Amino acid sequence: MVVDAFDSRILLEKFDCLDEQEIIAAKKLIQKYAQKIEKVVDYKKIKLELRVHPKINSRQFELNCHLEYDGGMVTSCDQNSNSFILIDKVLENILKEIQNKIRKN
Repeated sequence: MVVDAFDSRILLEKFDCLDEQEIIAAKKLIQKYAQKIEKVVDYKKIKLELRVHPKINSRQFELNCHLEYDGGMVTSCDQNSNSFILIDKVLENILKEIQNKIRKN
């Protein structure tokens, strides 16, 4: 298990399947969403785990995300052949779910 903690509250697992430039871009995208989430709730930890499912002539990525905050935990999971679209979609789902939970309380 490869864990990269580029922020003390953001953990990336198994992102070593991406090349160095892809990891840099992924971290920037994740940091952008972390800032958006921070405006809604003070989170404790965001954990993202990336898996690769090899396919003929391509790769299929699966991303699991868990966000912990004082009010509990929010999770999102999805698959896509483009890792950046996948990260964007999963974190957008997390952000929307957090916003909905905050509105209900």
